[in-house]
Amino acid sequence: MPANDKPPSGHSEKSTGTPAGGVVMIYATFPDQATALAAGRDLVERGLAGCVNVLPAMTSVYVWKGATETAEEAVLIAKLAAEGAERAAAYIVANHPYETPAVLVLPVTGGSDAYLDWVRTGTRL
Repeated sequence: MPANDKPPSGHSEKSTGTPAGGVVMIYATFPDQATALAAGRDLVERGLAGCVNVLPAMTSVYVWKGATETAEEAVLIAKLAAEGAERAAAYIVANHPYETPAVLVLPVTGGSDAYLDWVRTGTRL
């Protein structure tokens, strides 16, 4: 029997690195859950993101001003229309408590078509 190399029905998959359904994710770290949640709520209420998840606890290890640091942080993951990524990332940076916040825009290369459409409709461009 030949292998099925097609995505399941109702899913998008692109191997080019192009955002599936025009959706990207923003990964950003915050000093605590409350700060990340407030930022996430702002992003959704302003229409900058269709959906935000906040992971309340993780540990980061990094070099800051010449010293190795360890910090407990929270993670914000925003899902939004690709066209709004620059605006959303700029909003996070401008309203972030860190001097140099970690803000990464990541392509979504596959997913449920219905979910990707829902995320796009939650993002006002």
